[in-house]
Amino acid sequence: MSTMTLISEGIRHKIRQELRDAGISQRTAAEQTGIPLTTLSRRLTGNGRPFLVTELFVMAKMLDTPVSALVVDAEAATSGV
Repeated sequence: MSTMTLISEGIRHKIRQELRDAGISQRTAAEQTGIPLTTLSRRLTGNGRPFLVTELFVMAKMLDTPVSALVVDAEAATSGV
C-alpha cells in the first residue's frame, strides 16, 4: 500500500471517528462545512479523491479541533514506510 493511500485512510478514519464522537451526521457536516454531501460521503468512504487541504480546514473548524489532530494519526501510520 502506498504512503499516500495510508495517509488518506488515516485521515478518513480520524474524521469519521471525530464525527461519530461529536454525534454529527454526514448531512449535518456537509451543511455546516459547505462540502457537498456526495463529495463528503465519497471522501469518508474512500470512493473518491482524498480530502483537499481546504476541506480539512473547514472540517477541523466545524469539529473544533486543530487540523493537526486530523492528520497526526495518519502521519504516525506512515512512520515505518
